[in-house]
Amino acid sequence: MAATAIHGAREASVAHDDTATAPPPGGLGALFAERAAQTPGALAFVDQAGREAWCGRPRIAWSYGAAQPMIERLAAFFAGLGLAPEAPVAVCLPAGSETLLTLLALERAGLTTCLLPLAWPRDDLARAVEATGAVAVVTQSVVGALKPAETFRDIAMGYYGLRFVTAFGPQPPDGVLDLDRVMIDERPILAGGGEGAGEKAAGAREAPAPREPGIVTLARREEEIEAAFRPASSWIAAARAFLDVAQYQPGERIVHLVAPDDLMGLATGFLAALLTGAPLELHGLFDGPALAASLARGEPTRLVAPGWMESALAATALPPSVRGLVLLHAAPTRFRARAAAAGPIVDVLALEPWALLTRARARGGQVALRLDARSGADTDPLVRRSEEGRLSVRGASTRARRVVRGQVEAEVPEWRETPWRADVFAGIVIGVS
Repeated sequence: MAATAIHGAREASVAHDDTATAPPPGGLGALFAERAAQTPGALAFVDQAGREAWCGRPRIAWSYGAAQPMIERLAAFFAGLGLAPEAPVAVCLPAGSETLLTLLALERAGLTTCLLPLAWPRDDLARAVEATGAVAVVTQSVVGALKPAETFRDIAMGYYGLRFVTAFGPQPPDGVLDLDRVMIDERPILAGGGEGAGEKAAGAREAPAPREPGIVTLARREEEIEAAFRPASSWIAAARAFLDVAQYQPGERIVHLVAPDDLMGLATGFLAALLTGAPLELHGLFDGPALAASLARGEPTRLVAPGWMESALAATALPPSVRGLVLLHAAPTRFRARAAAAGPIVDVLALEPWALLTRARARGGQVALRLDARSGADTDPLVRRSEEGRLSVRGASTRARRVVRGQVEAEVPEWRETPWRADVFAGIVIGVS
């Protein structure tokens, strides 16, 4: 396999660049390819230690140069399935290198990634497949006690539109295509002739111009599932707005404890890493000893963790190499007074699937998120609150379109009204419901 086993590997430090250039038209893959051309030996992303115990796959450190041919192999396989251009493909994977390779490969193949949270129950996953109109699924054989490949195989038996179920990991069940074989087989992959392949038939109508590449994310609120297609330019805008506040520094790496399966997890991790050149370490399942060992290595680190871990982190003596925390809070949530962890803290409030609000804490260390904290004309996103408390958002980072049964909304409203309501006391947000 074109990668380096983590044991004994030397992880290269990467110089960051802060140039705010416009995103290439090719989407996220173009950003990755640009990094690969500039610094092919630099570390791009790495899996957490000990993951063999819960998924049966080895820990791998991927340089930009090593990842590129693997992305091409996976892209050729997905293109060979014969799916229509921009067809939605569900991706339901834990935090790990497979997720990032897959979303880049699907974009390269001209397909649309739809990120499904692995933790959702079977019925919600089935509803998510229908909501996105997914015609194929990329998942994993085993994740701890879960068997997602079997789950999606069963979903496909009851939903005619789901044509292919593929999986990473050892011993995929019958009826599931083995992606590990795709990654290690050195034989050429021949793309099949599907819709859009071959020469245009006489009299066929001109195909519509392809839309900008993007990714669909979903949010679950009570009994409703909301899906949104976000183009690459909006993903990059969301990551830049986050970095404007988080202020990652040259030489730092990102240790990320949240799955890249929604706007919050992907923009603060992989997208931030792409824009800064910071190496990204993904933790698929929380493992205290593995995290402690990673942080003890002494490399300058930004630790990105779910907000509910703040009390535990505050009670932990983090090494001085941890230069700051990024705490992620997904609505619905309540902000309570608590002892803050040491070091600078950045809070991210996710109004999935529409917007991220990022604020740095003041010296007191308590959450004091104000909606008007950054209200200049160039603020992204802009947020307004109705008399009933409902939040609406506007800006380049919010330019996502609603998806209903695979159909993408035609226009993006100037202000996107979200389903979330903010409770405010003395100008400070104390909760979102």
